[in-house]
Amino acid sequence: MPLPTLEKLKKQCRIDEGNTVEDDLLMTYMSAAKTRAENYINRTLYDTDIPETDPDGLLVSEDIELAIMLAVSHFYENREPASMPAGFKALLEPYRYINI
Repeated sequence: MPLPTLEKLKKQCRIDEGNTVEDDLLMTYMSAAKTRAENYINRTLYDTDIPETDPDGLLVSEDIELAIMLAVSHFYENREPASMPAGFKALLEPYRYINI
């Protein structure tokens, strides 16, 4: 499953489809949310294919897509520093890789 589309992000943030003013901002937030998710799970996320050189790589699942959407809406609504919503970590926890 690929990363969330701009249309999905607009629905998550309750932005009208025809409103394109903040499209670039939403895409910036999505990139930051993906990075935040990758840092939390200690794995690289891929849209379609995982390269053979990345044995710990992970395809974006519905749970991961939702976690990214939650983070994007959180960034959109909270322009000041604030803690991530609990759902973000709860959705990503099963995919977390911890090297012992």
